Amino acid sequence: MARPGAKPAGLSRPYLTGLAVAPIFGAAIYFRLSELGSRNLWTDEAWVALAAMQPTAKAALAAGQSTPPFYLLTIWAMVQLWGQSEMVLRSLSWLFGVGTLVLVWRFSRRLVEAPAALLALAAVAFSPIMVYYSKELKQYSGDAFFALGVLWLTERLQARQGRQGWLALALAGVVGLGFSQPLIFTLPVAGAVLWVTLPQGQRLRLASLGAVWLLTAAGYYLLFIRGGIDRELVSYWIQDFPDFSGLLPFFRWLGPALYRYFWYFLGEWGVIWGPVLLAAGMMVMVRRGRARVLLYLGGPLLLAFGAACLHRYPFMAHYGGNRLMLFSAPVLYLLVAAGGWGVFDWLWRRRRRWLALALTALLLAALNLRAGIKENLSPVNNREQIQPLVAYLEANLQPQDMIYVYYFAVAPFKYYYRGPNSGICWGRSCVEQGLDPAAQARTPPPRLWLIASHIPDLIFLRQFASRLLGPDWQEAACFTGEGAALLRFDRQLQPGAAKTPTAPPAPP
Repeated sequence: MARPGAKPAGLSRPYLTGLAVAPIFGAAIYFRLSELGSRNLWTDEAWVALAAMQPTAKAALAAGQSTPPFYLLTIWAMVQLWGQSEMVLRSLSWLFGVGTLVLVWRFSRRLVEAPAALLALAAVAFSPIMVYYSKELKQYSGDAFFALGVLWLTERLQARQGRQGWLALALAGVVGLGFSQPLIFTLPVAGAVLWVTLPQGQRLRLASLGAVWLLTAAGYYLLFIRGGIDRELVSYWIQDFPDFSGLLPFFRWLGPALYRYFWYFLGEWGVIWGPVLLAAGMMVMVRRGRARVLLYLGGPLLLAFGAACLHRYPFMAHYGGNRLMLFSAPVLYLLVAAGGWGVFDWLWRRRRRWLALALTALLLAALNLRAGIKENLSPVNNREQIQPLVAYLEANLQPQDMIYVYYFAVAPFKYYYRGPNSGICWGRSCVEQGLDPAAQARTPPPRLWLIASHIPDLIFLRQFASRLLGPDWQEAACFTGEGAALLRFDRQLQPGAAKTPTAPPAPP
């Protein structure tokens, strides 16, 4: 590994570095533009879209589904100016994703040599997770952008020994808290690093900066967060809070949590090589006199763990819940890149070049770059192409037909549906049972359409429909899209069926 103070090896000429950076940026931007507006909104995105389509900013905030206020208000303003297309709705996440690329390059160049910085940039540029959240209508790409922005400004202020940069860092915290709630985990770490590294004469300024951030966080909590806490969502994440019933149950919880973290950000084989290169990267940083980078990764994660202990924030959660840890991903990629380059350079300098090349080839094979590129161009994650099914339903809907919208399809259906609103039953849970439209409609409907998305598979949906509708309905047609389905059921008349139905219930 490189010795402290050693001259960086390779790519020392600026034009060579530029030749390497340009194609990485070009490919990264292309990935983030691919299918930005053509992929249908899925359930969580549609919640945000419906809130952003409200007529007033106040109504948008009220319907925000725990979305950070500045993120939602910015999307709302963009909808007022440019319409409600998928590309417009996702463009803010795209801007944050591209901004993260710029920040990770500038941040890395302050801490590691050019080859390691290039590896860190490539990791963020090509990571399917980072690419996906740069084109999803959610705030997670903003989590990474603002966390990394605060750390970069911290490094810049520290390098200038507190002589310049206070206002920029203060504004980054104040504005960032409105876009990213997990920024509350990064700000104390930035303050702690500055407290240790800046001259003592700067501590009054630092205390003032901390007070501004603290008051801002309190204001956001009182105005937006406290009243918007979703108790059902807290219950949903209950399994992702630490288990303190005993030492063994705690480690049974912690082990899978860490496993999911490395698997999520580094891939299937990343649970093996990821911790190794992360440890190597930590050693590189310590030897270079930049141990503070370890705090940049570990500090926010420890604070998030503390919030999980208080049942306020899920920690490395199930079902893709590690997206809530996206704020830590850029620093994770930087440390892994530093470790990878450190190991390679150490082997190369000791004339073990065949081993360095063999390990590099093995790592590239484990990354499965072909699958990653395919995912970056056309994401499979949360792919729910419900719009063609909604269009087919609108074209074939008859006046007496009834529509049942599965719970997780309600928001996407409302976003895409332009037909009549009568005769629609909105699902209220994903285990709802006992719907009997034939007995409740004034004119018993001869047909019922069931449209769904965000379902495990078609077998699950048919079992759900059987429990929901009972034996009086026979499946007559089935239409499927990626991650979505539309079923048509015809009513089967039974002997002695009721002939005097009552009025229909009001939709929930």
